[in-house]
Amino acid sequence: ILVLHQYGIGDFLCATPTLRALRRAFPGAHLAILVAGYCRALVERNPDVDEVLTYTRPKHGSGGLGRLAYYGGLLRVTRDLRAKSFDLAVAIRRRFMNTIACLAYTSGAPWRLGYLPPASHPFRFILNLGRGTDDTLIHEMDVGLALVASIGVPPAGREVTLVPDPQVQEAIRHRLREAGISRPALNLEPPGRVPGGGNLALVHISSRRERSRWPLASFAQAGDALQERLGLTVLLSWAPGDANNPLFPGDDGKAEEVAARMRTRPILLRTPTLRELIAAVSLSDFVLSTDGGLMHIAAALDIPQVVLFGKTPTSQWAPITGKSVLLQRDMRADRIPVDEVVAASVAVMSRWGR
Repeated sequence: ILVLHQYGIGDFLCATPTLRALRRAFPGAHLAILVAGYCRALVERNPDVDEVLTYTRPKHGSGGLGRLAYYGGLLRVTRDLRAKSFDLAVAIRRRFMNTIACLAYTSGAPWRLGYLPPASHPFRFILNLGRGTDDTLIHEMDVGLALVASIGVPPAGREVTLVPDPQVQEAIRHRLREAGISRPALNLEPPGRVPGGGNLALVHISSRRERSRWPLASFAQAGDALQERLGLTVLLSWAPGDANNPLFPGDDGKAEEVAARMRTRPILLRTPTLRELIAAVSLSDFVLSTDGGLMHIAAALDIPQVVLFGKTPTSQWAPITGKSVLLQRDMRADRIPVDEVVAASVAVMSRWGR
């Protein structure tokens, strides 16, 4: 079985219950997945997957040759897929998408499952199993489950699966010890929680979407409150890099500005790789972030969190967890007041804090 998935971190994590459903339905199958290269860390330790294949998205290429490299990479991927003789290809996407549907077809799999295009689509034959797309707004996690249910695969739970890299976790522990943090939870192997042993709050300030951005001054005030009212040590997290980087614009400058505004300087925890970010979240006891991939990472790792939503619909993208409070006001995160965020953080830690 080949599962094809395109797009980002949150999208992929919401598809992990579908991988588990396929594994339970076909326990003896070789289950492979094709994802964007930057998502590899999300799946490489997933117990339901036997093989991870990757490609590079055009915008993550280098210079003007990025798209050319993308198509060249897809040709190589297609050659490799055909050599593996898959029986079933599953294209997980809410609506018909040419790229992954064509990859399903060119993989050579005789059965190709996905959300079907309109009847008038000239290449409708690309997929020969599936269901039509309607405008019903369902959670992103249910997109894949509903798709495989159309061929008789029952769900096997709604939990999101993510397994951190133990070596990277240990590297993050070492960095935290060097920063002066010493506590029992940092010395547990594998990572564990003990009553009263946790005191780390990861505050992630970055967002790609303008409506989901919270003011830097608000992050600084909330960080001070987490430290002063809840006794939490703040690990400041952000998308690393320079703001002018055309491929991966970062928020190095914003992180420094937030730190400078706080009364007690936080620990600036730079995580240049997704593996490091996952490890940092896994060692935290609380997460504050705006809506995006990080909230799904925290949910998968069972970390209590407060999430500030902008325009993103919560009914479609709420993290799959029972340990979160979601805040939204007028479809803009910057209209959520600091006092409301602090109150939600106190409530979360009072109920689920370690």
